[in-house]
Amino acid sequence: MRVFYGWLLFSIATASIMAGGIWLPLVLGAACVVGGNEFISMAKAKGMNPSPRIIRSMIIAFFVVAGLSGVPGLKLPWNFGVEHFPILLTVGICSSFFRLLFRGENPPATIADIASTILGFIYVGFLPSHLVLLRNLCPPEFFTYQSNPLMQPGLAYVWVSLFIIWATDVFAYYFGKKFGKRLLYPQVSPKKTVEGALGGFLMSIFWATFVVYTADHYAFACHPFLGKLWQAPLMGGIVSIGAQLGDLCESLLKRDAGMKDSSTIIPGHGGFLDRGDSLLFGSAICYYWICLVVLGIL
Repeated sequence: MRVFYGWLLFSIATASIMAGGIWLPLVLGAACVVGGNEFISMAKAKGMNPSPRIIRSMIIAFFVVAGLSGVPGLKLPWNFGVEHFPILLTVGICSSFFRLLFRGENPPATIADIASTILGFIYVGFLPSHLVLLRNLCPPEFFTYQSNPLMQPGLAYVWVSLFIIWATDVFAYYFGKKFGKRLLYPQVSPKKTVEGALGGFLMSIFWATFVVYTADHYAFACHPFLGKLWQAPLMGGIVSIGAQLGDLCESLLKRDAGMKDSSTIIPGHGGFLDRGDSLLFGSAICYYWICLVVLGIL
């Protein structure tokens, strides 16, 4: 059952990534709304009372805005999403205060209620929506065919991000099981080891370099990484660190809430936050790395 659901999730994710357009924000956004519900459950387990409406609506808003530039008929610029994210953050933060201020409860809302509401939509909305921004990333100097994914540089950027994150997760687990002796952070995650973390880090560097080289020289005629192979190992290492810290952060939240898994919605895998914890930080870091270092457009 675990293997079946694992392949099912992989197939849905791969199909939505290849299709692009409205499909990736639709699929990933739906998963993050479920992840938002999991976060709300963890917050309530700690006695907090965040606003579910604000968290869910803001998660949806981030994915809608991030996905608009990928809709062919709209012809919006590649940076439409990231330019409007500050507006969304402002609306979300103000709405969190105002909604909880006038919720009409006695006693009234607490600092923890407001803080957990804001953290909820930033953690499960703002951060993962950067994967959609990556998929739609196509500066003017790239000539793109909407019907041919291999002429869309954003597809290469998503795959390098995911390969780094997957390599980190898979090889950290493998090296940890095979060679792990020293615990990495037992107060937060009792099974993770230093050897596993190092193995995932090193393999992420290899896979980042492999994917960047393959994309530029064989898979994508548009040369999405502009021949900057030198930056691939650095990107792999930095994104890997972000992914591993994201994993630890989600473990911290679960431990504080007294929960083993964020939910049981995926049989054999736990919740969506359990499966996507590395992606939350890793995709955002990869997006800004590619914009700043590879393309120099931010």
